[in-house]
Amino acid sequence: MSCIAGIDVGTGFTKAVLVDVTAEDSSSPREAPILGRGITRTGAYLEDAARHALRQALHAAGRDRSEVVYVAVTGFGRYAVGFRDIQITEITSGARGATWFFPEASAVLDIGNQSTRAIRLDARGKVSAFKMNEKCAAGSGSFLMRAAKYLQIELEELGELSLRATHPQPISSVCAVLAESEIINHVSAGAAIEDIVRGVHNSLADRAVLLLRRVGVGSDGREASPLVFIGGVARQRGMIAALEERLGRAVWVPPECEFVCAVGAALLGLHRWRKVRGEAFPSSTSP
Repeated sequence: MSCIAGIDVGTGFTKAVLVDVTAEDSSSPREAPILGRGITRTGAYLEDAARHALRQALHAAGRDRSEVVYVAVTGFGRYAVGFRDIQITEITSGARGATWFFPEASAVLDIGNQSTRAIRLDARGKVSAFKMNEKCAAGSGSFLMRAAKYLQIELEELGELSLRATHPQPISSVCAVLAESEIINHVSAGAAIEDIVRGVHNSLADRAVLLLRRVGVGSDGREASPLVFIGGVARQRGMIAALEERLGRAVWVPPECEFVCAVGAALLGLHRWRKVRGEAFPSSTSP
C-alpha cells in the first residue's frame, strides 16, 4: 500500500516517518499516523543520513521503498537530500505536526540540538509569527549535552534530576562557554547536582520564554490554550516544569516529540501529493 515519507534532517539527528496515504481520513487527529519511524545521527553526509533513517522507517513499517510515492524533507539539511519531492521549512513542518496532535494549540516551541524556534499560531493553526534563537549554543539543546558531559551524568538523567532540585543555581550567561564556567563554579562551591541541572533548565527556559514573548505569545488573549513543546529537549520533564513555571500556562508534549517535524513534513507532503493528483482533501484537516 502506498505511503508518504517525511524526513527531518536536523543538526544532531535525522528522523524519518512513514504515513499511509489515507492518514488524513483518521477520525481521531491526536492518534499518531505513523506507520514506521527511523532515527540516526546526522553527521557530515546529510543525504546518507536521510537514506538510513528512511530505511529504518521502512523496516519498522514492514514496507518496501517502492511503496513510498512521495518524499517531503525538512530540517537544516533539507536541500542536500536529492531524492526529495518537496522541501519544507522547519517552522511550517513543526507547526503542522504540532497541530495534528493538538489542534487547539496557539503556540509551538521547538528546541533542538542547535536552535530554538518560537512559533505563534492563528486561530486556524497557521503560522502567524516566529523567531529563532541566536547562534550561541546556550539557547539550544546542545547546551544540555555539554552540561551533562561536564557533570558526568547521562543526558537522559537531567530531566528527573532537575525535578528534585530544592535550591536551583542561577546560570545567567548567554554564551555557552561562559555558562559552562558558571556550572564549574557551582560545582566548586559544592552545589548539589540537581540544583545545578535545574539552573541549566531554568536558563534555557528563560531564553525560550523571551522568544515566545517576541512573537506575541501571552499577549494574544489565548493564554488558556496550550503551548506545544516539541524537539528532543521536550523529553526532559525538568525542562517542561521550568517552562510551565515561567509561562504560567500548560505545556503539552506530543508522543515521540522529536519526530513531530518529520510528521508535519509527511502530512504536508501528503497534502501536496493529493493536490497534484487532483484528489479532494478534508477541509477540517487541511494544512
